[in-house]
Amino acid sequence: MKTDNMISPLQMTVLLVVYMTGSTILFVPSTLLAQSGNAFWLAMLVSGVFGCLPLGCMLYLHRRFPGETLIEGGIRTIGYPVTVLLMVPYIVFMVLLQAYIYFSIGAFFTTTMMRDTPVFIFNGLIAMISALTVRAGALVMARMFVLLSFLLIGVIILVLVFNMENYHLDYLLPVLPMGIKPVFHSAYLTSGFIYGDFLVFAFVFAYLRPKEGKTATKPIFLGYLINWLLISCVSLCILMALGPLTNEYQYPLFILSRLISIQEIFERLESIIGMSMMAGSYMKATITLFALNTALTRLLKQKDDGQFVYPLALLGMILSLTVVRNEADFGNVLLTWPMLTFTVSLTLYVFTLIAHFRKRETKN
Repeated sequence: MKTDNMISPLQMTVLLVVYMTGSTILFVPSTLLAQSGNAFWLAMLVSGVFGCLPLGCMLYLHRRFPGETLIEGGIRTIGYPVTVLLMVPYIVFMVLLQAYIYFSIGAFFTTTMMRDTPVFIFNGLIAMISALTVRAGALVMARMFVLLSFLLIGVIILVLVFNMENYHLDYLLPVLPMGIKPVFHSAYLTSGFIYGDFLVFAFVFAYLRPKEGKTATKPIFLGYLINWLLISCVSLCILMALGPLTNEYQYPLFILSRLISIQEIFERLESIIGMSMMAGSYMKATITLFALNTALTRLLKQKDDGQFVYPLALLGMILSLTVVRNEADFGNVLLTWPMLTFTVSLTLYVFTLIAHFRKRETKN
């Protein structure tokens, strides 16, 4: 791994936060509240605990094989042929994830602000910019996203603060209107949707620069906690503002920005939240493309890290226009996506167990 392209622990933390926030902040509140109602905070607690498992496995493999991706570590432990077989579902998962991110960007803008604009305009634009960013390298991407993270998180906090007068605490009761079962179902969906997507970081942590000879993991877990608190706070504020009508809106955070009215000075900030959501989706799409390109390059043992970037970006854009045709299809994807992420995560768990037992055998 080239040392001049390594990322500091703080920059890696920012990448993790913006990735988990990204486009998920558009869909998670409505999906979460629709399944568990007022007990969403319990579902977030359960899903947040579940997300620690894959994150811990990825960081363990990074400490076990510093500077190497999941593929290179797998080749060391179980050989190249078996690694290729186990990596096929992982790569398919990242290809589909990239396509769904592109689609979510186009669907958001064509249904909210630019209804007459063809969806391929947004999909193609994000695909092109993401490819150019990936070609610039990991360090350039990290530095850029540190700046864009202030736009993403700052605008979200601004919308929540400006809606203070629209919050009603009585909308939070009763806590368990539908019993405890919907809470676990909502936690299942949320954990697969938020904490399943970041499985791509198994190929990004290889660029994490060691700190004083050791891997700094505390900032990464802190970033994980920040994202958990941010999504919980957004869901709570949306529920207090919209109440029972939360489930009626596809993009509740966007609706929340339209409710802002302060002395006829600050009104209807949906254009600003739209810019923030585009920045978040762009960063998530770029990190996914970066991980996908890294995985394919390492799997095929290519020396040029950039030769697959543009073809993969084009493939993602084409799939975003063909695999999912409308928002109804995308809604079904959100319900079935957690099962795919859980299936793909088995590859990560298998590699972790094998690496752990091989380490013990080596010591013995």
